[in-house]
Amino acid sequence: MAMNAKIFSVMVLFVCLPAHAAVDGPARYQENCAKCHGVSGAADSFRGYLYFARNFTSGDWQRAKSDAYILDKINSGPRIMPSFEGSLSAEEKQALIQVIRGFNAKP
Repeated sequence: MAMNAKIFSVMVLFVCLPAHAAVDGPARYQENCAKCHGVSGAADSFRGYLYFARNFTSGDWQRAKSDAYILDKINSGPRIMPSFEGSLSAEEKQALIQVIRGFNAKP
C-alpha cells in the first residue's frame, strides 16, 4: 500500500508541475526590440530613425556579425539601447538571436 501511495504522489507531482514552455522569440522581439528595430527588422520606425537603430535585414551586417556579437549587444545595450543582461534569461536571448537571424536579407 505504501508503494502505491508513493507512485501516486510522484504522478500527482508531475501533473501539477508547470510544463517548461518554449520561449516565444517573436513575442519577445515585439515586446523588447520592435519599437526601435521595426517589425520587419529594418529599423524603419520613427524611433529607429531617431536612435539610429541597427537594420537587421542588411545581408552585409548579418554576414559580418556573429551570434556572440549579437548576444554581447543584447547584454550591454549599445548607445541608447537598454541592457537586457539581467532582465532576459539565456533562453530568451537565444530566441531573440534566432529572430534577428531570421531577418537576413535575401541575396
